[in-house]
Order: sequence, then structure tokens, then C-alpha cells
Amino acid sequence: MAKVIINGRVYGIRYDLSAQERVEEEFGDLKTAFAKMKKTASEREALDAVKKMFVIMANCERDFRGEPEDVTAEALKHAPMSVISQLGAAIVDAIQESMRVETANSGPADDEVHDGFLEELDAKNGKTGG
Repeated sequence: MAKVIINGRVYGIRYDLSAQERVEEEFGDLKTAFAKMKKTASEREALDAVKKMFVIMANCERDFRGEPEDVTAEALKHAPMSVISQLGAAIVDAIQESMRVETANSGPADDEVHDGFLEELDAKNGKTGG
């Protein structure tokens, strides 16, 4: 879990299917969210996008732990500007963590390209060819 400290309070942030759905509702897709978080349109739009991603992902973490989803952008109201870059890095870390969680704590990652459909057929019917 990625964490960020804002005004002395530690916030866990999580990216999973629940967060993905919320990102799609808010931004359309993750690529659009990242584009807005970068200063592509305006600094204000980038700041708003980071705030929205923080709220989505912090509440996702709280929901995952069975806690109320009560994090709002208000948590960032008096945060120093340096927190925004830390928050951006934590958001990226949480998303990357979510993408590799399949192999976490289970040995080395299997980076081979697999065709799940063909592997399933091979398992059912016995390997074909060679």
C-alpha cells in the first residue's frame, strides 16, 4: 500500500477495481486522469485532478479496510505545495503496485507472454504440436 503524509496524518492510498470504476466515472479512463494530472491544460486542472485521484484512492483504501469512506479534498486544504508532488508519486506507486500484485510474495515474476486461452485448451486437451 502506498502512503502519503498530509498535515501530520498518514493516508493509505489503494488502486483496485473499485478505484478504477470511480476513475472511469470521474475522468473517463486512467490515461485521461494522468493527462490531467500532468500540466497539459492548466496548473489548476492538474491540481484538481491530483486532488480527485487522492480522494478516490484514499477512500478506496479505507473501504478495503472496512472503514468509512470519509476522505475529502478538504484534507489537502492547508497542505504545503510539496505534498502535491509526493502525492503524485504515491498515486503512481499505488497503481504500479496494483498492476504487479499478482506476483507479490509468490516468488519471481513471470514476465513471459502467455495466451491464457491456448494454455487452458492445452491443459484440457493435452499439449498439441512438438
